[in-house]
Amino acid sequence: MDDTSYLKKIGLKLKILRSLKGFSQDEVVNKLNVDKSYYSKVERGLTNPSILYLKHVAELLNVSLCELLDLNINLD
Repeated sequence: MDDTSYLKKIGLKLKILRSLKGFSQDEVVNKLNVDKSYYSKVERGLTNPSILYLKHVAELLNVSLCELLDLNINLD
């Protein structure tokens, strides 16, 4: 899997988990005190988030980092 596909899958996984947990993007960025445009880029797979950033998002969504990074999502 190339880097672009990997980032898109991480972003999609974040979006799915966020929606399943009932959070809007605004709620996530407010609770984590992060920039909304950056979070949006992460969900769209346009930027490479740090592992610590993903750890904080996973904690907010009440999932393990391992679950967040399990990318068995078919985008094709």
